[in-house]
Amino acid sequence: MQSEEKVKRYFHKQAIRFDTIYRDRKSLWQKIVDRFFRQVVKDRFNLTFQKIGEIKGKTVLDVGCGSGRYALEFARRGADKILGIDFAQAMIDLAKSYTEDLVEEERCRFICGDFTKYDFSGKFDYTVAMGFFDYLKNPSDYLARMKDLTREKIIASFPKRWTWRTPIRKIRLFLAKCQVYFYSEKDIEKLLKENQISKYEIFNLSRDFILIVQIGQNDKKVDLQAKEKR
Repeated sequence: MQSEEKVKRYFHKQAIRFDTIYRDRKSLWQKIVDRFFRQVVKDRFNLTFQKIGEIKGKTVLDVGCGSGRYALEFARRGADKILGIDFAQAMIDLAKSYTEDLVEEERCRFICGDFTKYDFSGKFDYTVAMGFFDYLKNPSDYLARMKDLTREKIIASFPKRWTWRTPIRKIRLFLAKCQVYFYSEKDIEKLLKENQISKYEIFNLSRDFILIVQIGQNDKKVDLQAKEKR
């Protein structure tokens, strides 16, 4: 089975468990697990919205959108259009259930599909990819596509190669038959160089690096009625 298909199956099965990090009501055991192993998920959420700046009236592409927590926060902060894409249908179902009563569908849409195969019919002001590069065998191809689709900023997370949590996570996901990839700061800089990106910042955040890329301006607006390339 291809690596991408394994990741898809993993997140389809684990969607609800993965989303518990954002919930207030959880068991004591889950609180302990989140505190020691998944606190970075909340930390990078907070850092993203701290660093992204004013988003009122902007368009946002959320790659690997998961359960839609980022998309919902973008909507709350006044983003004009948000499009989330994820290849796990269970994640998309969660995202739709969380946002359907809070955000108008024309402002916030979710699609289940392959990021590399969708025709987005234009560019977005911001592209966000949190917990996405962890599972990519060829990250440079994905970063190149994000660059092509973005007018202003890309914000993405990369799991660090060297932390005490790394071997634990690697073994856990190996047993779950889900491939995971880790990065050094030099690995990220190599990706940026390959894609001719020179204006960026890299932030250290416990087990992750957070990358913020500044992209030049373009003028074509995005059409949320995206369709998959055949």
